[in-house]
Amino acid sequence: MPQIKSGDSTTTKSLNIFGRPLTIFGVPVDRDTIFSNHKGIYKPRIEKRQRKLIVKAAFIKFFLHHEERILCLTTGYSPITALEQMLTGLAFLFFKRAIFVFTDKRILHIPTSFDRSSNSAISQILYEDCAQIDFKGRHMVVKYKNGKEEQFPYIGRKERKKLKILLTKISLKPKAAGNLKERVYLCPSCTNILDTKANSCPTCKLKFKSTLQAKIRPIVIPGGGYFYSRHAVTGTVAGIVEIALLARIIYDGIALNQGMTVNILLLAGLVCALIGAKAIGVYHAHLLIRDFIPEQKDFAVRKI
Repeated sequence: MPQIKSGDSTTTKSLNIFGRPLTIFGVPVDRDTIFSNHKGIYKPRIEKRQRKLIVKAAFIKFFLHHEERILCLTTGYSPITALEQMLTGLAFLFFKRAIFVFTDKRILHIPTSFDRSSNSAISQILYEDCAQIDFKGRHMVVKYKNGKEEQFPYIGRKERKKLKILLTKISLKPKAAGNLKERVYLCPSCTNILDTKANSCPTCKLKFKSTLQAKIRPIVIPGGGYFYSRHAVTGTVAGIVEIALLARIIYDGIALNQGMTVNILLLAGLVCALIGAKAIGVYHAHLLIRDFIPEQKDFAVRKI
């Protein structure tokens, strides 16, 4: 297991005297690392935060391999395209939240809702597939051995220093790339790798949100795309905006039909704004369901 050192002193010693992996809510962790700061010193506040994050991602225990241990959990955001950020500005902070689980073998990426509850989607980055993992300011930049690159914004401030040190102790195997090449998605039910072109898991047949529905629902339902991708807070805000625009358009349309004076330019602007809101909703819903969100919220987790 990786160890963090502070000067000549080693990290805090494990209190696990039974010779078995220490677990928190059934999740195996490396106690010498997970509850310490970047200097290897145990801090109660760090333990409190790590435990809170483990509660949010307790299902992760089904995805860990034999003898795999969690080193650190942190918060952050999923990759966002330049077009996406241009269309929404800082609104992406509401629907791109994620939890990152750093183990001794890989990084597990868990997209979440605004309250950090899981959307039942998960992907992984194997260290052996990475050419470089670095931090640029508040962003984590992952360069894969196949030449591709991903940037994960706003990694948790409280863990950044620690992660920088941890990652320097992880071997990235500089010559041969691994089997997966880059970040891949895992089935939240059977934990196996998903085919990016399929709408269901090839192993357990679990069905995921469909592209067709992600296009239709934002058009016919106010905020429907966000509700469909399980972002209720964003969907509520978007729905209120769309309903308000539609109500004003209908009101002005009735007034115009009755021969009353109506600001045509304002009416045209409202129509364009509603169309734009619908178009952005379709665009976002399409992107969000690419994380492979299951159709059903309740399903059995059975490692196959």
